[in-house]
Amino acid sequence: MLGQDFFNDELLKKRVDVFYGYGNYKGNYWFIGMEERGEDFQDINKRINIWSNRGKYEIDDVAEYHIDMGTWDERIQPTWNKLIRIVLSAKEKENIDLENVRKYQINELGRKDKETCLLELFPLPSRSLKDWIFNPPHTQLSFLSNRGTYEKYCLEKRINYISQRIKEHQPKAVVFYGVGYESYWRRITEKITDVEFSRTSEGLLICRNSQTVFVIAKHPVTKGLKNEYFHNIGRLIAAKIS
Repeated sequence: MLGQDFFNDELLKKRVDVFYGYGNYKGNYWFIGMEERGEDFQDINKRINIWSNRGKYEIDDVAEYHIDMGTWDERIQPTWNKLIRIVLSAKEKENIDLENVRKYQINELGRKDKETCLLELFPLPSRSLKDWIFNPPHTQLSFLSNRGTYEKYCLEKRINYISQRIKEHQPKAVVFYGVGYESYWRRITEKITDVEFSRTSEGLLICRNSQTVFVIAKHPVTKGLKNEYFHNIGRLIAAKIS
């Protein structure tokens, strides 16, 4: 039964099983967050349908996808702003301003042939951890009856898959953001290296093996964080990979 307030269950399951994010697995700089933001049913259903219409990619081009969504413009997105500052600082750029960020967002970030990869631990968009709309009557998929059953269904698979991709492509840096999910980030990293994280004076967790620097950082939109916090992450990465 499909209609205005019902997801296509077959497509929804495909999204859960296939989608990982945006950008380029061959990129030097990877960012891994909890999940993509979505709003109400109509917004999330549109996001999933656009993803389907574009080819159900494992990772898509972030600009092309948002152009198809009708939501692409030159306004700086708050989360991307800070991730871009990390990349530019890792490439030893100084005096980073909003126009540097804007140019990178428009032309570089999350593009299929560029240097960044933006992955999500969980595949479905959501407004918040407390907000869950993937349950009856919107869908009849039993593993989506609540967030707990959803996470149980896909968490271990995705931790394994993301860690395999990191081992395969050996990016210069992987930044996990959201310290509330530290245990998940550690589980991914432990499948790649047995090197222990050390804590910096700013509370960052950082380690590296012979190929990749791993960082666990606060979420970019955490209240009170300054740009310098993210510039320092980039500088730490640059120092570790030099």
